[in-house]
Amino acid sequence: MDKFFKVSALTAAMMGAVVTAPVMANEDPMGPGYAAGVTEFFSESTISGNFNLFMRARDRAGKPLDGEGNPIAGPDTKKTANLDHGSIFANLGFHSGYVADTVGFDAVIYSTFDMWNNASFEHEMNFFDCKTPYGAGQGSCDSYETDNGVSFATAAAKFKFGENFNAKLGYFQPSVPSTLGVNWSFAPGTYRGGEIGANFDALSLGFVYADQYKAPWFKETYEFNEGTFWGGKGKDVGDVYSFGARYAFENGISLDAGYGGLTDGDRKNFHVKVKGTTDGGLYWSPQLYVVDDKNQYDSTAFQAALLTSFSQGQYSYRAEATYTSADSDKKRGSVGNMAYRLTEQYGGSNGAYEIWWNNRSDFNHDGEYAFFLSATRDFSDIGGQGFSAGLSGAYGAGAKAAGYDELVEYAYSFFANYAIQGGALKDANISFYYTNFYNDSDAPDWNVYSNAFNDETDFKLILTMPFSVK
Repeated sequence: MDKFFKVSALTAAMMGAVVTAPVMANEDPMGPGYAAGVTEFFSESTISGNFNLFMRARDRAGKPLDGEGNPIAGPDTKKTANLDHGSIFANLGFHSGYVADTVGFDAVIYSTFDMWNNASFEHEMNFFDCKTPYGAGQGSCDSYETDNGVSFATAAAKFKFGENFNAKLGYFQPSVPSTLGVNWSFAPGTYRGGEIGANFDALSLGFVYADQYKAPWFKETYEFNEGTFWGGKGKDVGDVYSFGARYAFENGISLDAGYGGLTDGDRKNFHVKVKGTTDGGLYWSPQLYVVDDKNQYDSTAFQAALLTSFSQGQYSYRAEATYTSADSDKKRGSVGNMAYRLTEQYGGSNGAYEIWWNNRSDFNHDGEYAFFLSATRDFSDIGGQGFSAGLSGAYGAGAKAAGYDELVEYAYSFFANYAIQGGALKDANISFYYTNFYNDSDAPDWNVYSNAFNDETDFKLILTMPFSVK
């Protein structure tokens, strides 16, 4: 946490300098100008947070083992517990107003605690007992357990320069157009660096630069690296940077494009998204995500997607489809997968990726085409104020590896949510989500299909309680 406190101290000093800026040279430094600056800083500030309970039971089938205990091709074995935990999450955030309508400060801290954990430590709702997501077998992890504790999500100075320009500096989440996004648990991931945004009527521009990152299940930030969690640390790839732009046409259609790269690495990413809504209320968005990485892929990887949604009365619908190209046979000897981020390792960074089906698999292997459908009903019209429920399904096929069955994977989910309408828990939400996932290939977990696992059942029960101090 030393770096965090150093940056916080620097930011506090900057804030102090700006707060006193309205004071003229011949004024008492603690006089009316100083008081006006402090008042402006705090008068529009907010303090709020959440207290959440997350309970999960995920069972996964295995594969038969050879004489040395390694998984081999064959029928699935009986499901056993993969995740089995109950976790507490709490956060507190301070978001200030702007001094002289120019500078402010945001800070968010959070804490996690496992009430129980009877399976893998990698459930992501508590901290890992690891320093980084790279090289678990190379000493990154002190133990393969969770580590209750406290960390920070945000500690950043924020700036406004007139009506057209804005910026952040410190520990932050990107908010301007770019290819950079964050991982999520109940807290977001965090970059260390800064961003600059510009807005000119229908055009928004953004630039983001960062030298470190942390997923929310790590306590401290770490450098960007080309290595993988189990495969070793790899090499430092420098810092990340990204440019982005969004333009809103007069007919309601918008265009979003971004490009990102590394200062000392070959990996680059790019996206383009078109979004619009018909007169009848149908939302549509073709999207293209591209990753170029000579270390991971034989050629440039991409995923093309079409996202649609529609609401009518008490019902909401989604229909989406993707196609992925991510050839890695020569590089890795396996069927590759495409993940939109500037580091290969999950948790090493993340991208501005909008596709989220919540049906376990990422459906993102080379040659895989996939489809998603979802329907949700709001029951407020028949006296069920605050209650909604629905179902969804996903299907993917087309990825093929020599010597194994084609990867055919599919899942269905049931879900429900209730927003408590009154009493001490008013505005709290309780929800459950159940998924049954099937993988019809005979390949072992994450073997020849690099991001595929065996059949699963997954149940999640969540209680979220927001609160506001100011």
